[in-house]
Amino acid sequence: MPEEGFDNSIVKKGEEKILYGVNKKVCFACGEQIDKDTEICPYCKTPIE
Repeated sequence: MPEEGFDNSIVKKGEEKILYGVNKKVCFACGEQIDKDTEICPYCKTPIE
């Protein structure tokens, strides 16, 4: 049963895209929004790239 307001042929159910802009990204370990040039996540202390 398709969700109201969604065309399931284009958007897969459960798929989520988050856009923060060109200066932000998401830490792969904890999911927090961080600056693009961050080398160590300030939330979980994971080295980024």
